[in-house]
Amino acid sequence: MTLMAKETSMLLTGFTIIFFCGFLLANSILICASFIPLFIFFMGVFISPPKVQIKKIGLPSSARLGEVIEVKIAGKITGGPGAVVICDEVPEPFQLVEGSNYKVVSKEFKKKAFSFSYKIKCTKCGNYRLGTGWETRHILGLSLTQISIDETARLSVFPILPKIRKIKSPVRTTRRIHPSRGIAKIGPLSTDFKEIRNYSYGDPYKIINWKASARAAGWGKLYPMVNEYEREGKLPIWLFLDANPALRIGTSIENALEYGIMTAYSISYYFLSKGYNLGMYIYNHRGETFHFDTGKKQFIKIADGLLKLTPRKVGLQVSWDEGFSKAVERNRRCVITQSPVIVVITHLTLSNCSNLLDGLRKILVYKRRRRRPDILIINILPYDVIPKVNNWEIFAAKMLDVTSRSFSNRLRNLGLTVLDWNPRNESIETTLLSTIRLR
Repeated sequence: MTLMAKETSMLLTGFTIIFFCGFLLANSILICASFIPLFIFFMGVFISPPKVQIKKIGLPSSARLGEVIEVKIAGKITGGPGAVVICDEVPEPFQLVEGSNYKVVSKEFKKKAFSFSYKIKCTKCGNYRLGTGWETRHILGLSLTQISIDETARLSVFPILPKIRKIKSPVRTTRRIHPSRGIAKIGPLSTDFKEIRNYSYGDPYKIINWKASARAAGWGKLYPMVNEYEREGKLPIWLFLDANPALRIGTSIENALEYGIMTAYSISYYFLSKGYNLGMYIYNHRGETFHFDTGKKQFIKIADGLLKLTPRKVGLQVSWDEGFSKAVERNRRCVITQSPVIVVITHLTLSNCSNLLDGLRKILVYKRRRRRPDILIINILPYDVIPKVNNWEIFAAKMLDVTSRSFSNRLRNLGLTVLDWNPRNESIETTLLSTIRLR
């Protein structure tokens, strides 16, 4: 039996008992007193409970990681008197920094307006729903409590835009990967002159330099010389992002998977803002593929895809372990035809190192007819993020860190470029300066 049914039953039972006692005893005072619970019962029936109308004011649809936003809620209460309990939903990873998302409003017979605000800090990337729930209570408790939850707003939290900008003299520069000056190896010819070279089978006759060929013939060279022009566009970039649930090493807010998403976001933003042709494949998840494209539209697609990797509940809900080797096979066509720069974002462990080597060997086999492709592997080291209680846990974290770095050295001995990134020690922009040349 509900609370309303109990109270109603008590009032009606009280009226019946008191009335018949007064009638049997011929006591007019008891008969008059019996109408008090009956009067209260009819008041509860004819007085309606409060009704609420709520809306959020000025809530942005998107925010950056670590940004503090203010949530303003306003509304009005109509209907009968009573109490209204309002609770605004705050996503679980977020931090309440100012005010309260809980408010109790008491209403009399007149209409009443209310408003309150609070501030929250966005501590995790993803798409979130900010709903507002309220509960109305009758002044006498003789009607059912009304509970309503209204999803009034959605908030998308994006990673912070990288602070990579043009600099003349980077901190460190290597000769292995220079994507900021890389020109596409395939594509239509432009009008920018590159060099004069020997004629090769299949070159069109219109690019033959007849004056240079005549001079070369005087030197004893029998083959004509041709003008080499730059190709239109820049080198394509292909990202492989490891989204294995095993990468959730750390806390629910800071872990290797979150830092991998931030890295993919930063690299995509940098190259697409420079006009590069970029694509991405997310393996060990749902196998999402973002085909080669350029510009802001491609960046928005990739950003939305990265946000889907961080649902409201902690962890990934659907995943499978396909491995890097199968991911390379699935994208074999793009790797062969486009000859892109390969960027792999993962965390090297004993369980995935051998599979990663198999995938890298397949890339080298696919590119055997061409020059050796540029490959960059970003190894995320999340062990400093893990909360530690005693010295044994600190020692274990250091051992795991050393083991992951040993796998990186093994890949470096094969001639690959591997970056070990500790998010607690340096930013991803500083780490990328050791390989990416900015101009």
